[in-house]
Amino acid sequence: MRQLTFFAPVIAMLMISCSPISKKDAELQIAANTATTQHMSEDKFWELIDKSIMESNNNYQVQVVSLKQILAGLAPAEIIQFNNTFNALMGAAYDYKLWGAAYVINGGCSDDDFEYFRQYLVAHGKDKFYQTLKDPESCASWMKTEEDDNWEGILYAAAGAYKIKTGQEMPKIDQPKYELKGQAFDEDTVEQQYPVLAKKFEAE
Repeated sequence: MRQLTFFAPVIAMLMISCSPISKKDAELQIAANTATTQHMSEDKFWELIDKSIMESNNNYQVQVVSLKQILAGLAPAEIIQFNNTFNALMGAAYDYKLWGAAYVINGGCSDDDFEYFRQYLVAHGKDKFYQTLKDPESCASWMKTEEDDNWEGILYAAAGAYKIKTGQEMPKIDQPKYELKGQAFDEDTVEQQYPVLAKKFEAE
C-alpha cells in the first residue's frame, strides 16, 4: 500500500476530529500550526486550489493542467511548500471512514484508488474537503466515480511545476509515515453504513 508522509508536528492536528464547520473551526490550519517554513499556509494553499477550479470551469482534468501552470509561476521553495501541505491534507483524509465511502461510490476501492480519491477530494476545495471529512456522505451531491472522472492526477501537479520551473526533479523530503485512522469496514456490509451514497451510486 502506498504511504504518503508528513512532518511529525502535523500529526497532532490531523488526529483532531472534524467538528461542525463554523467560520472559526474551518481555520484548521494544518500547515500553519506546524510553525515551519516547510509548509504553505492553508489560506494560500486553498486560494491556489480555488484559482485552478475557476480557471478550469470546474473540469477536473483541465484543473490538473491549470494547477501545474499556476504553481509554475511560484518560486521553487513555494512549490515544495505547496506539495508538503497537499501531502498533509492527504494524510488528514487517510481514514477508513472515507475509504468506506469511496468503496461504495466506486463499487470497490483498492489502496491506489483510495489515494486517487483523496487527491480528487483535495482538488475540490476547502469547504468540500472538510465537510467530507466530517460527514463522508455529504459528497453525494457532487462526487463522481473514478470511471466517470478519473480521480488520479492533481497530486503530481507540484512535481510537474517544479520541473518546468527549474528543469530538475522536485527534491523529496524524508518525513515520518502516518497511520491509517479508524476501523476497517466490512465489504459485505459497508453499503449499510453509507445509505445515501449507496442509493445514489447503485442507481447510476
